[in-house]
Amino acid sequence: MKKPDTITKKIIYPALSLFLICLVSVLLLALTNELTKDQIEKNNRGNEVTQREVVFPGAKSYRELQSHVECIDKDGNVIGYIFVTQGKGYGGDITVMTGINTSGIITGVEVLSHTETSSYGGVAISSGLTDEYKDKEASIFVKGRNIDGWTGATRTTNGVIAAVNDAVIRYNTLKERGESADASQQ
Repeated sequence: MKKPDTITKKIIYPALSLFLICLVSVLLLALTNELTKDQIEKNNRGNEVTQREVVFPGAKSYRELQSHVECIDKDGNVIGYIFVTQGKGYGGDITVMTGINTSGIITGVEVLSHTETSSYGGVAISSGLTDEYKDKEASIFVKGRNIDGWTGATRTTNGVIAAVNDAVIRYNTLKERGESADASQQ
């Protein structure tokens, strides 16, 4: 039988030490998260505003509404809409910004954020996965029919397609209601 001192030295002290290290680490991570969450949110919001010019380059100003952003020309006319939507990828949610003009043509698609792997999904996103949507009619996209995918990044492709399709559905809902800049503010 082992002596109580040996059990304490070989099992209890190391276990207690690991527990304390983990506890301190978790507390420090929680504190860091709390201290930086406002700045992270501010940076993400700034990224979204900057990306508007990429997905709808012809707009002179933007009007934020509850479900979308209206793109306004120099004369104050609505020339299109921007939608921020999400789809599920391999690594989690993919947040996508889609611009659609009033004629129903996609003016641009950009991925705002994702947690895809750097080997397949991340490479597909950074290598132009969203470029093929530009100048296409805003209709429901089906991989292999009216949009191509990326081999090895199937879930990422499907997530982006789902997000763009959600934007198309939202656009069609606005169009069916006949909403314009004036009607959507009432």
